[in-house]
Amino acid sequence: MVNQKLLIAGLIGTAVIVMSTVVFPFWNLVPHKTTEIVKIISIDQSGCVVETLDKFVIKVASCDGKPGDRVPVTFDAKIRERARSFSP
Repeated sequence: MVNQKLLIAGLIGTAVIVMSTVVFPFWNLVPHKTTEIVKIISIDQSGCVVETLDKFVIKVASCDGKPGDRVPVTFDAKIRERARSFSP
């Protein structure tokens, strides 16, 4: 009886560890799209470099306008979260 309880607790613990290391990082890969008015900094063949309202500089695939214009752009909001994790 005691061995069965320990076995079940061990299996649950193992499942929690596997789920937290395999499934949780997967959810970080799912994009969270947001649309925001951004300022175009520069444009090249591969897309635009823009500045968001909270001063993050990101690269987007395409945008309509010229440097200095404010345009709506859809991008993955998790870019900011990743950048915040690396900034001091």
